[in-house]
Amino acid sequence: MPTPSLAPVRVSRRALMGASAAIAVPLTAAHRVGLARAAAMAALQPADGDPATWRTWVLTSADELRPAAPTAPTQEEIDAVIAAQAAPTEDATAAIERWGTGPVTMPWSKLAVELTDEFGIGGFPQSRFMAIYHTALHDAEIAAWDAQVAYAQPSPATTTDLIVPADGVDPNRSSFPSEHAAVAGAAATVLAYLLPDAEPGRFDALAQEAAESRIAAGAAFPGDVEAGLALGQAVGAKAVTRAQGDGSDSQWDSSTMPTGPGYWQPAPGTTQTPLAPLAGSWQSWVTTGNNQFRPAPPPEYGTPAWQAELDTVQEIAANRTFEQERAAVWWGSNSPWALSNDWVWDLIDRDGLDSPHAARVVTDMYVAMADAMLAIWDAKYTWWTARPITEDPTLVTLLPTPPYPSYPSGYSAAMGSATTVIGHYFPEVADDMVTRAAEAAASRGWAGIHYVIDDDIGLTIGRQVGRLVCSLARTDPVEGAA
Repeated sequence: MPTPSLAPVRVSRRALMGASAAIAVPLTAAHRVGLARAAAMAALQPADGDPATWRTWVLTSADELRPAAPTAPTQEEIDAVIAAQAAPTEDATAAIERWGTGPVTMPWSKLAVELTDEFGIGGFPQSRFMAIYHTALHDAEIAAWDAQVAYAQPSPATTTDLIVPADGVDPNRSSFPSEHAAVAGAAATVLAYLLPDAEPGRFDALAQEAAESRIAAGAAFPGDVEAGLALGQAVGAKAVTRAQGDGSDSQWDSSTMPTGPGYWQPAPGTTQTPLAPLAGSWQSWVTTGNNQFRPAPPPEYGTPAWQAELDTVQEIAANRTFEQERAAVWWGSNSPWALSNDWVWDLIDRDGLDSPHAARVVTDMYVAMADAMLAIWDAKYTWWTARPITEDPTLVTLLPTPPYPSYPSGYSAAMGSATTVIGHYFPEVADDMVTRAAEAAASRGWAGIHYVIDDDIGLTIGRQVGRLVCSLARTDPVEGAA
């Protein structure tokens, strides 16, 4: 399976110093800027393709919102960086570390998991949240990269020896616009839309902190930060516009819900209404429609095939092993989106992926999960299959029965799609990912909240959508395509 070369390309300070030593005249300010611009151009050319040519999600292309060309850094801007480094506060030092350690999107991606937990956004709604958010982060990163390649603005550390780049800052990278500021601006804009109940200005303050930390880090001039924030906010606005038109605000007519034997109804003792019954009509990211992978209908109610599915769940519930019980509770207590976030960032950190590659991998994963869930919701509300507990109210379940039809399993699809994308980008863990997804899917039957066929079909749909995302990934220059 084709996989990208994930090693970031860098021009070392030693190499730059060697090039400088070959020049027989003293380095004037003009010489410094000229050499720095050449180094910046070289440092922004990955061996496996220019990220500015990669697929974007909410932008039509990486240069759609490219800012106007910057002017040369003024002495005032240089002095501003020197002053920011002169007496850094404890908070400033912490901010540099928080926002500048690892790929640019990493702290924002991990923050999303914390926020969905804080605001109680789990299950199906979490899939939409993560896809909208991460596509905005990705496009902000790629748009910033595009402008950096186009303009090759020398970074602060190349203009004077009085500016010392912080750990992890490549002085040979172009600084305009600040990619950290761009990602921060996009994140704050999208979070304000996705979390309207959050304290006003909360995310703008975080974005400002993240962006301005790059000045004290010696990675950006104030003008770079200002341009980056504006670029990111514009990308975020594009993401919000798409989200507002994705159909998620459509109103359901409850009179259209089918009734009778075999059809879904609230679990015994509850008054729950079905969750997102119109989600099958929402806008998808990569599929031709949410019914592209719609499976065959489940066994017809009352037939021997249907009875066999119910018998299997009853048998499992009556004879659960300790390991099955423990696995069912463990998987049921953990969100697929949070688990996948941990797994993929651990692998990104292990392999030292640079910021564009990291953003690409994580976003592809979340897009696959989102479209897999839309495909599942299309199927769920096509057949409205009753849950096992409805057919056997005495069934002992290990988890609460969710408020939506049984067939197919959404949890299984989420895990199948995420692990397929992770295995594509990190093939050495592909087998392990297959095993994790299989256990996660089986755990829903072990818990008694799904028929086994729900788990099998859900896992299959998730993997189908995951493979579709991977096939699109192969068309990008990053994977060697023409």
